[in-house]
Amino acid sequence: MNDVSAMSEGELKNKINVFRQQVEHKEQDIKNLYQEMKLHNKGAKELRAKRDELNQQVKELKESATEFRTKRDEVNAKIAELKKQRDDIRSNSDGYTDKISELKKIRDDLNKIARGRLESLSEAYRTELEKLSTADIPLDYEQSLMKRLNELGDRLKAIQEANTIHNEMGGIYGKVSKFHQEIDTFNTLIHDLASESQSYHEDMLDMYNKMDEIRKKSDEFHRRLLEIYEFTNPIKEKIDAMKNSISQTRDELDVYLDQMKEIQLVKDQKKQEEKRVNAKDKFQKKGKLSLEDLRLLMDNDEIEFERNEIKL
Repeated sequence: MNDVSAMSEGELKNKINVFRQQVEHKEQDIKNLYQEMKLHNKGAKELRAKRDELNQQVKELKESATEFRTKRDEVNAKIAELKKQRDDIRSNSDGYTDKISELKKIRDDLNKIARGRLESLSEAYRTELEKLSTADIPLDYEQSLMKRLNELGDRLKAIQEANTIHNEMGGIYGKVSKFHQEIDTFNTLIHDLASESQSYHEDMLDMYNKMDEIRKKSDEFHRRLLEIYEFTNPIKEKIDAMKNSISQTRDELDVYLDQMKEIQLVKDQKKQEEKRVNAKDKFQKKGKLSLEDLRLLMDNDEIEFERNEIKL
C-alpha cells in the first residue's frame, strides 16, 4: 500500500473511485453468481424434498417391519414353549410305549406257554380233574392224568398271567392314547401358530422389499442432489472468495477515505478560519454582523456582551 499521507486529494479521489468500482463490480459478480445458485438450488430443494419424503416412508415401513418381527418372534416363542410341552408329553408317552413293549413280550411268552385261551384251558382242566375223581382208574392212567393236570395248570396259570398283563397293557394303551390326543392338540396349536408366524414373517419381508425399492429411488434423488452440490460448491467457494476480497478492498478503501476525511477536515478548518477572520474584519470595519457571523465569533470566543454592547 502507498503512503496515503503523501498523496494529493486528486490521487486519493482517483484511488477511492478505483476501489469503489472494484467493490461494485465484485458485488455485481456475486449477485450474478447468487442468481445462478438460485436456479440450481430450486432443483436441489425439490430433490431434497423428494428424498426426505421417501426416507420418511422408509422410516415408517421400518417401524411396521419391526412390529411384524416382534409379533413373529412372540409367536415363535409360544411355539417353542408348546413344542417343549409336547416333547415332554411325547417323552412320557415313549416311556409307556417302552413299558407296553416289555409287557407285550412277557404276554407273548406266556401265551406261548399257555397255547390256548382261558375258557378252553379251564374246560380242559375241569374235564381232566373229573376224570381223576372217577373211581377205579388204572394207576398208570392216573399218573398220566396228574401229569396232564400239572401241564394244564401251568398253562392255565400262564394264560391268567397273560390276561392280567394284557389288561394292564390296555390301561397303558389308554394313557398312551390320551398322550397322543394331547400331542395332536399341541400339533394343531403349533401348526396354527406357525401359520400365524409365517404370515407375520411374510409381512415383514414385504415391508423390507418395499423399503429396498423406496431406498433405490431415494438414493437416486440423493445422487442427483450430490451432482448439484458438486456444481454449486465451487460457486459458493467463489462467492466466499469474492466476499473476502471485497472485505479486504473495503479495508483498504477505509484507509484512503480516512485520509480524505483528514484532508477535508483541514480544508473545513481552514475555511472556517477564513470565515472567522472575515467576520471579525467586517465587524471592525462596519460594526455589523450577520447571524452566521455572530455564531461563528461566539463559537471562537471572539466577542463579549457588555451593557447591550458587543466588543471584540
